[in-house]
Amino acid sequence: MNRKLTQPELDGSLRELPPILTPEEAASLLRLKLSTLYRHVSEGRYNGAVKRGKPLRFWRDRLVQEFMQ
Repeated sequence: MNRKLTQPELDGSLRELPPILTPEEAASLLRLKLSTLYRHVSEGRYNGAVKRGKPLRFWRDRLVQEFMQ
């Protein structure tokens, strides 16, 4: 039953969050501990993670799509 979410489904459920998330916001969205999110990133599970300089950021829509797969 794994399927990609449609754009209306994403728009309806994620309106209150910004399009680019901090690690804390991403962990809260996925209901994971922050340490678990960092481990998943180091294992390569989330290609939506972007590191420009020091801070790590996540594209909200990509993160949700990758989590659902």
